[in-house]
Amino acid sequence: MQLKNLLLLSVLVITIGACKKKKDDAISSDRNQWDGRYRMEGTMTDHSNTAFVWKDNSYEYTLQTSGAATDSLVSNDLSFPGIVIGNTGGGITNATFYSKFGLIMAFDPATNKVISVTNYYGQPSSSGRSAVLDPSGINAVDPATKNIRVKFFMDETGITGHRASFDVTLVYLGTRP
Repeated sequence: MQLKNLLLLSVLVITIGACKKKKDDAISSDRNQWDGRYRMEGTMTDHSNTAFVWKDNSYEYTLQTSGAATDSLVSNDLSFPGIVIGNTGGGITNATFYSKFGLIMAFDPATNKVISVTNYYGQPSSSGRSAVLDPSGINAVDPATKNIRVKFFMDETGITGHRASFDVTLVYLGTRP
């Protein structure tokens, strides 16, 4: 009887161990092909307040699958959808972000193009901010490097024209945990 129980316990342990996902397994099937870790490089101009500038190219983000061909851009530093920028007020550049402004990017898998951007918090958000794709940009994924070039605007209720312009490259760093 003891041997039988020991054998059943061994089978149970082996079965449970076989079902566990290993850390180095392939990307989860609930993630699309753009989901991953990225560093954002680029430029940004605030046409309404020149104190807001591009901070630098060292901030990391994740694209997190939100649909079959859409991903939310989440800042690792902020821990939520948003883009780190600089505020040069007082002669010192401090990191900041635009409240209620974060991106959802939509892709066309057949062409590797970014086909739209929308504000994660609403179009417009409660702060009046919307995201708009700039058609003059490359707005595409490089299939060889998985880098994503995208150019977009942030519009804001009450401000004529585009409040801010972004021209960025998401440099692919790898899969996200």
